[in-house]
Amino acid sequence: MHPVKKLTCGLSLAGLMAAQAQAASPVTLTYVVNNQWSGGYCATVKVSNPHSEAVAWSGALTVRGTVNSLWNAQWTQSGSTLTLKGLDWNKTIAGKASVESVGFCATGDAAPSPTPTPTPTPTPAPAPAPTPAPAPAPVPTPAPAPTPKPTPAPAPTPAPAPTPAPTPAPAPTPSAPLLQQAGNPVYSELNTYKSWLSSASTDAAKLAADRQLANNMITWQMPHGGFWKWKNATTVYKAAWNGKAAKAEWTGAKGVELGTIDNDATVSELMFLADVYSRTGDAAYRDAARKAFDFLLKMQYPSGGWPQVYPARTGTVYSNYVTFNDNAMARVLITLDQAAKQKAPFTGDLLTEAQRSAIAPALEKAVDYILHAQIVQQGRRTVWCAQHDPVSYEPRGARSYELPSKSGSESVQVLAFLMSRPQTAAVKAAVQGALAWYRSTAVQVANTAYVSRPSGNTDDKYNPIVAKAGSTMWYRFYDLDADVGFFSGRSATDNPPGAGKRYNLMDIEAERRYGYQWGGSYGTSILKYAESVGY
Repeated sequence: MHPVKKLTCGLSLAGLMAAQAQAASPVTLTYVVNNQWSGGYCATVKVSNPHSEAVAWSGALTVRGTVNSLWNAQWTQSGSTLTLKGLDWNKTIAGKASVESVGFCATGDAAPSPTPTPTPTPTPAPAPAPTPAPAPAPVPTPAPAPTPKPTPAPAPTPAPAPTPAPTPAPAPTPSAPLLQQAGNPVYSELNTYKSWLSSASTDAAKLAADRQLANNMITWQMPHGGFWKWKNATTVYKAAWNGKAAKAEWTGAKGVELGTIDNDATVSELMFLADVYSRTGDAAYRDAARKAFDFLLKMQYPSGGWPQVYPARTGTVYSNYVTFNDNAMARVLITLDQAAKQKAPFTGDLLTEAQRSAIAPALEKAVDYILHAQIVQQGRRTVWCAQHDPVSYEPRGARSYELPSKSGSESVQVLAFLMSRPQTAAVKAAVQGALAWYRSTAVQVANTAYVSRPSGNTDDKYNPIVAKAGSTMWYRFYDLDADVGFFSGRSATDNPPGAGKRYNLMDIEAERRYGYQWGGSYGTSILKYAESVGY
């Protein structure tokens, strides 16, 4: 463990309107080293404007080592001089305000240079015109990563190869307050792997069974580190791969088999392998877990989101969109969060130092993506779609009956994840906007419940939306520009054709009416948690 170091240097500022230049004291740059290990460190940067006028900032900072990643600012480095410049969304700092979301990771000693870089005085700049719901531009991927193309592309360069026995680094210290986490529903997303653990009568028998399952599981792991979403994973993993069976049902370019984060896949295998490693110390389980963790890191888009599959799927576009569907991305993010905090089973030397150092930047980019993607309706922040474009952040549809919409279901865990993060001004605004949407009587269906048709029931006149006193229902899908719930059959061009978008569930074909969940008590858990933390 290393002590947290707080370092203060001057930061130069370039004014937007030189004709109005006025003398003023320097704007300050403060950074906190919050994650340090042998040979590297990560720091959070705060740029403060003590003046009453808004200023546009850019300047140079003296640092030790070589910066290998930096978020929420443009940057270049020459020797010990790190040059920073604000992005479109944070380049202007209001009077008496600060930018608190810039950070970087570097190799080398975290100790500061003895002399700060000299800084000229700032030039006042006009404050930007207010907008109903500011959406910052995407954080650029540091060189030499390529600029993302409009068509979803493979994720960035994989994390470095594992190295044995790292020294665990402390979790980052947040620069904004954290909410108490008891009752946050996002953590329930990590429980699937526990159902795979043996229930034998003795610890020895449990471990033997779990080792066998883990041994088989490793044979099914694909070269990129991911796993497929088997409907019954423990049945598949009861036998080792036979060398011939497909390891995935979908493929990408040149027939490569795809790993996925859908339906708890890869995250559950990662955690199961980590659990068995913690009980055995067998490096085979640790190394397989590291491969799975690298898979999660490398499939993240430069803009911060995660697609459903990796590498990219060919022939079908929707799988390559950023996916909140079925809580896939939220599940990955809370996994990274727990790994950063070294919560079981992410203990000891399970992860390498390089993997641990990659977590904070990945989470920063993910939060930034979520803030960009939040749907704004008539100037109000609302919720999210089940899929979004990885470059434009726009809501996207998936299968023919999954249309672009505001999702009453998937948005819950996106919101819950944001409530697990430091509550910066931007995060808090997004959270409170989404909570206000869930609390709105326009989206709630009072005294109503969604009750799926019982298995074996063939009554096509059965309506799953039923009256139930005291119960509140939210629709799965709402119009993008209105708080009106809707349903959708298959499109008219499908085989067989369907009814398309409808506002009465009984108007869509029976196959879709009973083959999908169109409503539920989705908002109940997040509103209960929000009330418990005073939100």
